[in-house]
Amino acid sequence: MKTLIQNKLPMSICIAVLALFVMSLCTNCKKVELEPKKAPDSAVTIDLIGLKSDSGFAYKLSYDFPIPGDSQTAPTQSTLRIFENGVELGPAHSNHNDIRKYGLGQFSHWGNEIIFSSSDNTNPLSNGRKYSYKTN
Repeated sequence: MKTLIQNKLPMSICIAVLALFVMSLCTNCKKVELEPKKAPDSAVTIDLIGLKSDSGFAYKLSYDFPIPGDSQTAPTQSTLRIFENGVELGPAHSNHNDIRKYGLGQFSHWGNEIIFSSSDNTNPLSNGRKYSYKTN
C-alpha cells in the first residue's frame, strides 16, 4: 500500500485495492440470519377485548393463558411467546417500566396478565395487527 501511495496513484485506485483486500478477508464469514421468527401454525389468536393503556408504550390485558405467568418467586417461569402479525415479539420477561418507557415489542406475562408493546410502539387497538401466542 505504501508503494502505491508513493507512486502517486489516484486515491480511487488505492481505495479500490484496499476494498478488495478487505473483501478477500471475509470470504469465509458466516451469513447472519436477519429473518424474524415467524409464528408457528399452532399460534392462538389473542382477543384484545379489555386491553387498556398502561402508560407510555405499554398495554395491559388480563387473559386466561393455559400456563402460569411469572411471579415474585418465579420471575422467568412463563414460556409464553407473543406474535404480532406472525412475527415474534420480545424479549419476554421484560421489566414493566422498560416496556412503558421504550416499548418496541417487549412483553411480560405476569400472573394472569400480559403487559406488552407493539413492535413500533403504535396502539395495538388501532394499528390493524393481529396478536397471537404460543406456549413452549
